[in-house]
Amino acid sequence: MHRPLPSVSVLARFTLDSEAQTAARERLLAVSDWQAWINQIELHGLSGFANKHIQEYDLPVPEQLNAPLKALKMRHHSAAKARYHALQQIDTVFQAQGIDYLALKGAALMPHLYGQAYLRPMRDMDLLLRRADLSRAADALRSIGFHLPHAQPSKFMRDVHQLPNATKTIDGFVCSVELHLDGVSRDTAGHCYYPESRDQIQAISWQALTMNALDDLTMLHQVTLHLEGLHPGSALKLINVMDVVGLAQRVLQSGQWQALQQRYPHVLNTLRCLHLWTPLPSDLQTALSPLPTRAVSDVGIIMQPLGQILGSQNSWLAKSRALFRPSDWWLHLHYHVDPMRSLWRVKWLRHPAAVLQSLMRRVLSAIRGG
Repeated sequence: MHRPLPSVSVLARFTLDSEAQTAARERLLAVSDWQAWINQIELHGLSGFANKHIQEYDLPVPEQLNAPLKALKMRHHSAAKARYHALQQIDTVFQAQGIDYLALKGAALMPHLYGQAYLRPMRDMDLLLRRADLSRAADALRSIGFHLPHAQPSKFMRDVHQLPNATKTIDGFVCSVELHLDGVSRDTAGHCYYPESRDQIQAISWQALTMNALDDLTMLHQVTLHLEGLHPGSALKLINVMDVVGLAQRVLQSGQWQALQQRYPHVLNTLRCLHLWTPLPSDLQTALSPLPTRAVSDVGIIMQPLGQILGSQNSWLAKSRALFRPSDWWLHLHYHVDPMRSLWRVKWLRHPAAVLQSLMRRVLSAIRGG
């Protein structure tokens, strides 16, 4: 399980006010292992913001760090160009066949919230479709040269919320696309299907390409549910925290805060949990006041994915602890329990029941798919 260095988490902001600048300088001056620092910067998707903040605020980093940071910026620029070309190809073939889709997460957030491609790297491009269109969409991707397996890599994944990854090498970069029937994973409560109402859809533009995406409220709901779930490598990436915080600010500034409170109150709880990890911008702090003051253990530490726990070489006692006793902070986040409230019901009832349900779901998936 991973928790980012303070000198890394302090840079996970769209802008640095005077207080954040002071904190960033103090924490950067205390760095002793710059290789570990730059590894974490890349792991958390923050190389773009590290470049931006270091130049804009003249932050103290060794001169020899400038070259690798610039190299990362150039690589993310080039990778984004390849993804853009991939999306152009996909959009063309989907339009020709009358297949509607919505861009999710990074594919929507990069042009909509971040503006510059190098600031929002992504591993995959996620597209949401109607269930009835999934098979045609998969064939369409194969027709333009994407490799898309016909079966999931594991029999325990037969009921997951997406098709296997589709990949194609473009301009020297492997572009990965995930076709989703649900924007929420099976181990997270709730769903995000292709919306029936046009009111929940907005058009976004990435250069010459115009795509549909969820409206800001629904998009914030979806990316928050993604953040609240399980993550590969047991690392909650700070760029995903920025997704939620940045969209929440956008919703607040557009006058939709009351609608957010009514429709998706779990988002407010997630923001309160995130504030315990890395302070929120002042406008969100005011909107969420009073903020939690109670100490919560293991802030920033999330639960490992079930397959990772069960496939580890740890003893069964250690596996049981990882399954049934994850960090208090993650339990508050995942089960939408205010950090000021007790976790008794979650620890003794809700979480054990959810783990057993997830394990049973995988067994049934394997049996039914066999």
